[in-house]
Amino acid sequence: MTNAVLDAIATRDSCRAYTKEPVSQEIVEAIALAGVQAPSSRGNAPWKIVVVTDPDLIKDISDSALRLMVRHDPDGVDQFASQTIFFDAPVVFVLAAHRTWDYSSEDLDIGLATENIVLAATGLGLGSLICGDATQAFRDLKSDDADRLYQRLGIPREYEMTISVAVGHRDASPTPHTPDLSAVTYIWAAD
Repeated sequence: MTNAVLDAIATRDSCRAYTKEPVSQEIVEAIALAGVQAPSSRGNAPWKIVVVTDPDLIKDISDSALRLMVRHDPDGVDQFASQTIFFDAPVVFVLAAHRTWDYSSEDLDIGLATENIVLAATGLGLGSLICGDATQAFRDLKSDDADRLYQRLGIPREYEMTISVAVGHRDASPTPHTPDLSAVTYIWAAD
């Protein structure tokens, strides 16, 4: 079966090589729109999505995350020796959740917005990477990185930075994962 959405789902991968070519404002805005079009628990839309194309700010987020990583997983930083944790992608979407601690599902909602962002990027011919490492920069209790980054991004402190997504023109062929169909069970209706 051929379908643009199913094709984007099947070909989406974690891109770790980007060209230096900037992503047009029109495409960035289309991807951001896809993010906020995600469904959310009780229609709360608990997210704040900050789109960053400023290389200095992207590097600041990366450097802050790497400082914490060095303390906890020194071997893990080797892969970033010559690049950011975003693999030098020119665009980073930072997603933060407004915590209500109420009967809601902010983490699920952020996951849905994240999936919309990566599928939109894929559908538009771009690579993307869901980057959990950046979250650490906002959770480092032994530095002032979190306060500085929240301020630079304009994210109010009642929001919690949850995940980030790197986006850009890919500099490598896609390598989508092979789905494990054994995880699916069918219970068909009787004829």
